Amino acid sequence: MNLKNFIIKKQLGKLFSYALFILLFLVAYSSYDAKSFSLGFERIKNLILRMYPIDFSILKSLYQPIIETLNIALFSSILALLTVLIILPFLTNILFELKLIPKFVSAIFSIFRTLPFLIVAAILVSLFSTGAFSGFLSMYIINLLTASKLLKEYAEEIEKKHLEAVECLGVSKFALYKNAILSNLKPAIISVYFLVLESSIRGASVLGLVGAGGIGQRLWKELNHLRYDRVSLIILVLVILIFIIDSISFYFRNLESINYVTYEKFIFKKNIFKIIFSLLIVGSIFYVSNFINISGERFLIGVKQLKVFVTEIIKPDWSYTTKMLVQLAVSIIIAFVATAFAAFTAIITSYLASANLFGKYKAIISKIIVNILRTFPPIIVALIFFRGFGPGMISSFFALYIYTIGVITKMYSEVLEGMNSNILLTTKSLGLGNFVSYIKIIFNGYFPEFVTIVLYRFESNIKNSTILGMVGAGGIGQLLVNNIEYRNWNRISTLLIGLCSAIIIIENISYLIRIKVKK
Repeated sequence: MNLKNFIIKKQLGKLFSYALFILLFLVAYSSYDAKSFSLGFERIKNLILRMYPIDFSILKSLYQPIIETLNIALFSSILALLTVLIILPFLTNILFELKLIPKFVSAIFSIFRTLPFLIVAAILVSLFSTGAFSGFLSMYIINLLTASKLLKEYAEEIEKKHLEAVECLGVSKFALYKNAILSNLKPAIISVYFLVLESSIRGASVLGLVGAGGIGQRLWKELNHLRYDRVSLIILVLVILIFIIDSISFYFRNLESINYVTYEKFIFKKNIFKIIFSLLIVGSIFYVSNFINISGERFLIGVKQLKVFVTEIIKPDWSYTTKMLVQLAVSIIIAFVATAFAAFTAIITSYLASANLFGKYKAIISKIIVNILRTFPPIIVALIFFRGFGPGMISSFFALYIYTIGVITKMYSEVLEGMNSNILLTTKSLGLGNFVSYIKIIFNGYFPEFVTIVLYRFESNIKNSTILGMVGAGGIGQLLVNNIEYRNWNRISTLLIGLCSAIIIIENISYLIRIKVKK
C-alpha cells in the first residue's frame, strides 16, 4: 500500500467512526427525549437516596444465602473441572486417534456454550422447581462448557514429540495421560479453574432472580418490597464478595509465573496440590449429596418433565419465527449500541487508568472506579435503572454501557501498560504530551488490540442483553422467560435456535474482522 492510499484509508476510517458515533447518538436521542431522560435520572436519584442509611439489621439473615451462593460457585466449578479432565481425551486427538468424536463433541459444546447461563437456570427451575439444585446444575453445565473449551485449547498446544517420547517407554494410556499430559497442563488447570470460578461467582450471585437459590433470591425479594435500604446492603455484600474472589483468583493465577523454585519447594507444592485437590473433590461430592435441597420425589418429577422437554424441544414452532426475529434484532441492537458507546468512552478512560501514561498515583483512582464498574453484574445495574426509566431498551442500554466501560477499560489499559517504554520516550522526544501522543500515535499503534477487545465484548453483550430481557429489558430474553413460565417448549426451541444461530454468525463475523484488522 502506497502512502497516498494509506492516508485515504486512514481518513475514511476516521470519517466512518465519526459517522457511526453521530448515527448512534441520533438514534439514542430520537428514542428518548431530554424530558424523559431528566425524569428518569431524577427517579434514580431518589432511589439512591432511599438506599441510605443502609439497613444492617438483616446482615445475619444474609449469611445463609451468601454461603449458598459460594457453595454453588465453588463446588460447581470443581466438579465441572473434574468432569472435563475425565472427558478431555475424547475432546482432542492428543491421546487417542479419534477423528469424528472430538469434532462432534466440540460442535455440540460450541452450540450449548452460546446459551446464556440464566436461560439454562430458568429452564432447570421450570423442570426441577426453585432452589439451589437448579442453580448448582445450571452453573455446573456452563462451567463444564467453558472449562472444556479452554483446556482443549491448552491440551492441543502440547507437542506430540514429548508424548511420543513417554509412549516409547511402553506406559499405558492412563499413565501417559496422567504423567505427560496432566503434568504439563497443571498451571493451565489452576488458571482455568480460577477463571471459571470468577465467572461462577458473578453468575451464582444473580441466580436467585429466576428462583435458582443464592443471595440473588433475597435481592429480588427486597426489590419487590421496595426496601432499597436493604438492597444497598445486598449489593455492597455482592461487590465485596466478587472483589475478594477476583483477588484470590488473581493471586493464584499469577503464582505459577514464578520461574525459580527449589526442589524442596517443588515437592512441597506438589504434595499440597494433591491434598487440596483431593479434599476439594471429596468436599464437592459431599456438598452435592447432602446440602442441595431437592427430595427424591421432586427429582423424579423433574426427570419426567425433562423427558417432555426433550421431546418438545426437537419440534420447533416455526410460526413463531417472525416474532423471534423482531425481538432478536432488539437484543442485538441493544448490545451493539451499548458496546459502541462504551468503546468510544473507553478510549479516554483507558488513558486515565494507565499508570505509564496518566501517572502512577492518579491512575489508581481511575482503576478503583473501573474495578467497581466491572464488579457490578449488569443485571443488578439494570434493576436499578428499571426503577428510573421503567422496563425497556434504555435501562438495558445503561446497564450494559456501564459494565462494558469497566471491562474494556481494564483490558485495554493493561495492553497500554504492557507497551515498551521506548515508545513513550520516543513520543516525548518529539515534544508531545502524554495525552496527545496517546491519541495521535499510541492508540493508532494498538488499535488492532482495541478492536479485538471491543469485538469480544460485543459477543458477550449479546448474551448479556438476552439475560437483561429476562427481567424486563425487552428483546428475545423477554420472550424466553414468558414461554419458559408457561413451558411452551416448542416456542423455546425456535427462540434458542434463533439466538444460538445469531451468536455463532456474529462470532464468525467478529473473527473475520479481527483477522482483517491485524493484517
